[in-house]
Amino acid sequence: MKNHIEDFVNTAPNDLKIISIGNPLYQYARVISNTRFGHMPTSIAYCRTASHVQFCIHFCRNTKVPFRVRSGGHQHEGMSSGNGVVIIDLSEMDTIEYLDRDHAWIPVGKQLGKVYEELEKRGQIIPGGGCQSVNVGGLTQGGGWGLSIRKYGMTCDSVLECEMVLADGTIAYPSPINMPDLFWALKGGGGGNFGVVTRFRFKLSSLGNVTTSFSLLWKDGERAVNAMKIWTVLHADLTKLDTNLSTACGMMVADPEELHLPEGHVSAVHTRMGGLFYGSKEALLSLLRTNFGDLIPEESGFVSLQEKYHHQVTKRVASTQQNKELLLSKHQSVISDFVNPTVSIVTTSDSTCGDRDYRVLPDAPSSTCDRPHPHKVTSGFPKATTEAEHHQLVEAIYNYLGRTCFYVDVNRYMSFHCLGGAVTENTDQRVFAFPKKPYLLQIQCWWDDAGNAFTNVDRNKAYVQWVVDFRKSLLPHIEGAFINFIDQLLVPHPETLEGRLQLLEIYYQEKLEKLRTIKTKYDCKNLFDFEMSIPLID
Repeated sequence: MKNHIEDFVNTAPNDLKIISIGNPLYQYARVISNTRFGHMPTSIAYCRTASHVQFCIHFCRNTKVPFRVRSGGHQHEGMSSGNGVVIIDLSEMDTIEYLDRDHAWIPVGKQLGKVYEELEKRGQIIPGGGCQSVNVGGLTQGGGWGLSIRKYGMTCDSVLECEMVLADGTIAYPSPINMPDLFWALKGGGGGNFGVVTRFRFKLSSLGNVTTSFSLLWKDGERAVNAMKIWTVLHADLTKLDTNLSTACGMMVADPEELHLPEGHVSAVHTRMGGLFYGSKEALLSLLRTNFGDLIPEESGFVSLQEKYHHQVTKRVASTQQNKELLLSKHQSVISDFVNPTVSIVTTSDSTCGDRDYRVLPDAPSSTCDRPHPHKVTSGFPKATTEAEHHQLVEAIYNYLGRTCFYVDVNRYMSFHCLGGAVTENTDQRVFAFPKKPYLLQIQCWWDDAGNAFTNVDRNKAYVQWVVDFRKSLLPHIEGAFINFIDQLLVPHPETLEGRLQLLEIYYQEKLEKLRTIKTKYDCKNLFDFEMSIPLID
């Protein structure tokens, strides 16, 4: 292996930065977003051009050295890295190339926060994700959910063409006209399956004249449950709700403080909701009050509420921009951190269940997007088809969370992500297998604000098991899963071919066989092979 590392470094282009074991920067360079995985790759190659990627692909194919592709490192199961592999890192591909007013090449290594900031100056946006630190590559290839989804669709829906390096090292440009089958597979088929995408040609969307961002919190259990029941039923009719509004909600395990708990509950359950509305604050408040009634407070009762104009400054606009009002991109970050719960709200106790056998750390992560943290997530879609069934799902979630111990060093919650609107359009042009579902569920568990230093095996096992058990308890109510919120533990033996196919079918449903055909066509020797990659057809 040492010889391979030396050969890799010695034969690389002079302008290709490579960090290998022994380099002072190695311990920093190897870290991925989920620090539950302490992978030790042999080298990290920071590719700045498609030709750099070509070199890496040729070298790894010819020497049979395993590799992984890393855009931002946010793959929840750590599969953008590995032990003894070369990491083809794309994070330094970060310069947007504008073609005209409405089209641009956006590289896969560009962080979403930077994309939003740059496009906002033009009065534009792409329907990206909520986490500002995620890079464009993995998000888009997985489909991509964000707070413009009901208006502009999934992230992949705005892609018109891709630039990528294929398994044979050639650079290709899949589009609806050129390699249309491969282009389709890249729109939701998951990253790292068919080649290395280096950039996407996006259709840029308009922010319009004004947008309004908001976030709300309900601490009282009855109101928290009622808010979620209304939210789920509101989205169940895919054509009813104004598509200018996209929201995300979280039901979280919380310190009960002085609240009276239902029988059997040991923790409070809070509901948080945040969203983006393409319209004025006045119109948003009217829409929310029409649908949620007295659950919507006066303006002063919102956790955050920002109306943002995107064109020339008028006297009215100037009055709303006192104290250097936040950019929309910054406010979206605030909403993301809020809906993905933090412990910024003061708590009165360290736990509702006493201490554990392992050390309780001072705080849970203050954000899921600020830096790497150990975590476990999983996902599913509701089976519910009636109002009563949506209510039963909410009650099941509420009771499971309420019977979960609150600890200050962990955030445990269920996220609800809206669907409908533009997601129901042109469904044959992307891989996403659940376009008629009203919303997406994501169980999340994030722990240890101290990062790697004090994370231990017992804590990891306990929190991973909590996610596994929570999802199992909901199986009467949910089905399927979303590849951006990847989870390897949905089947007993994912390490076998039979197990992997069973696992991937949960994500891709009937589209898996078409994806396998495309994989076999463009990567016939299975060069792009990792723990949950799409298998070839025999």
